[in-house]
Amino acid sequence: MTVETDAAARHPRLGLIAALARLSRLPAVDRGPTCEAALLLLLVRLALATLPLGAMLRLFRIHQGAAAAGRIDRHAADVIARAIARTSRHVPFRAVCLQQAFAALLMLRRRGLAATVHLGVLREGGELNAHAWSQCGDVPVTGVTAARGFTPVAVFAA
Repeated sequence: MTVETDAAARHPRLGLIAALARLSRLPAVDRGPTCEAALLLLLVRLALATLPLGAMLRLFRIHQGAAAAGRIDRHAADVIARAIARTSRHVPFRAVCLQQAFAALLMLRRRGLAATVHLGVLREGGELNAHAWSQCGDVPVTGVTAARGFTPVAVFAA
């Protein structure tokens, strides 16, 4: 644990100050997407915690099915992927793959890009594991590397 994170753990205000300092050190082009990712991760987390999945999908106008309308922009998808990954490490809650995938889908849609979230399962021993990942067309955005071996069971698009 670094001095900065140790102090932040004891004094929550210092944690906020440290987070704002990290944000200010980012290149200007990355600040907006990082703030957007933080907000959307929180909104998706709250929606998933308080609403049934179907209600959350209706709220965010997400439909089941792979037909994602929109263009494919590798650079914009990479910016979103970095923003989600960066923000997920620093939010004051554990941002799991499902939250990351839906937050990325919302960011992609806002830019008019193709956006899909895939849900998959994998049986390991006696356990059934689940994972979510997002893509912009065939461009990976979140969780795609970890999705190897998972069998897709549902696809959502916006």
